[in-house]
Amino acid sequence: MLAGLAVLLALCSEADAFVAASLSQFSLTARLVFLVVGPAVDIKLIALQAGTFGRGFALRFAPLTFVVAVSSALVAGWWLL
Repeated sequence: MLAGLAVLLALCSEADAFVAASLSQFSLTARLVFLVVGPAVDIKLIALQAGTFGRGFALRFAPLTFVVAVSSALVAGWWLL
Protein backbone atom coordinates (compact mmCIF):
# COMPACT_ATOMS: atom_id res chain seq x y z
CA MET A 1 0.00 0.00 0.00
CA LEU A 2 2.79 2.44 0.86
CA ALA A 3 4.64 1.54 -2.34
CA GLY A 4 1.65 2.65 -4.40
CA LEU A 5 1.32 5.79 -2.31
CA ALA A 6 4.99 6.59 -2.95
CA VAL A 7 4.46 6.33 -6.71
CA LEU A 8 1.38 8.54 -6.66
CA LEU A 9 2.72 11.22 -4.31
CA ALA A 10 5.94 11.79 -6.30
CA LEU A 11 7.65 13.43 -3.34
CA CYS A 12 11.14 14.83 -3.38
CA SER A 13 13.61 12.36 -1.89
CA GLU A 14 14.39 14.92 0.82
CA ALA A 15 10.75 15.25 1.89
CA ASP A 16 9.71 11.60 1.85
CA ALA A 17 11.63 10.84 5.06
CA PHE A 18 9.44 13.29 6.95
CA VAL A 19 6.30 11.77 5.46
CA ALA A 20 7.52 8.25 6.30
CA ALA A 21 8.24 9.32 9.88
CA SER A 22 4.65 10.49 10.24
CA LEU A 23 3.31 7.10 9.11
CA SER A 24 3.92 5.56 12.51
CA GLN A 25 0.92 3.21 12.29
CA PHE A 26 2.74 1.16 9.62
CA SER A 27 5.59 -1.27 10.24
CA LEU A 28 9.22 -0.29 9.77
CA THR A 29 9.46 -2.53 6.72
CA ALA A 30 6.45 -0.86 5.09
CA ARG A 31 7.98 2.55 5.70
CA LEU A 32 11.28 1.31 4.25
CA VAL A 33 9.44 0.22 1.11
CA PHE A 34 7.93 3.71 0.90
CA LEU A 35 11.40 5.27 1.17
CA VAL A 36 12.96 2.98 -1.44
CA VAL A 37 10.18 3.02 -4.03
CA GLY A 38 9.56 6.79 -3.90
CA PRO A 39 12.83 7.93 -5.51
CA ALA A 40 12.99 4.91 -7.86
CA VAL A 41 9.51 5.06 -9.41
CA ASP A 42 7.05 7.91 -9.45
CA ILE A 43 4.70 9.63 -11.86
CA LYS A 44 7.27 12.26 -12.87
CA LEU A 45 9.94 9.66 -13.68
CA ILE A 46 7.52 7.53 -15.69
CA ALA A 47 6.53 10.59 -17.75
CA LEU A 48 10.17 11.57 -18.22
CA GLN A 49 11.13 8.07 -19.34
CA ALA A 50 8.17 7.89 -21.72
CA GLY A 51 9.10 11.23 -23.27
CA THR A 52 12.79 10.43 -23.57
CA PHE A 53 12.86 6.73 -24.44
CA GLY A 54 9.34 6.09 -25.67
CA ARG A 55 6.15 4.84 -24.14
CA GLY A 56 7.01 1.17 -24.67
CA PHE A 57 10.20 1.52 -22.68
CA ALA A 58 8.41 3.22 -19.79
CA LEU A 59 5.67 0.56 -19.75
CA ARG A 60 8.32 -2.15 -19.37
CA PHE A 61 10.87 -0.35 -17.21
CA ALA A 62 8.62 1.20 -14.53
CA PRO A 63 6.99 -2.05 -13.39
CA LEU A 64 10.33 -3.84 -13.39
CA THR A 65 11.89 -1.07 -11.30
CA PHE A 66 8.89 -1.15 -8.96
CA VAL A 67 9.23 -4.91 -8.40
CA VAL A 68 12.98 -4.70 -7.81
CA ALA A 69 12.61 -1.76 -5.39
CA VAL A 70 9.85 -3.44 -3.38
CA SER A 71 11.68 -6.78 -3.33
CA SER A 72 14.98 -5.29 -2.22
CA ALA A 73 13.30 -3.21 0.50
CA LEU A 74 11.39 -6.26 1.76
CA VAL A 75 14.57 -8.36 1.89
CA ALA A 76 16.47 -5.58 3.66
CA GLY A 77 13.58 -5.06 6.07
CA TRP A 78 13.35 -8.79 6.81
CA TRP A 79 17.10 -9.10 7.26
CA LEU A 80 17.83 -5.91 9.20
CA LEU A 81 14.60 -4.95 10.93
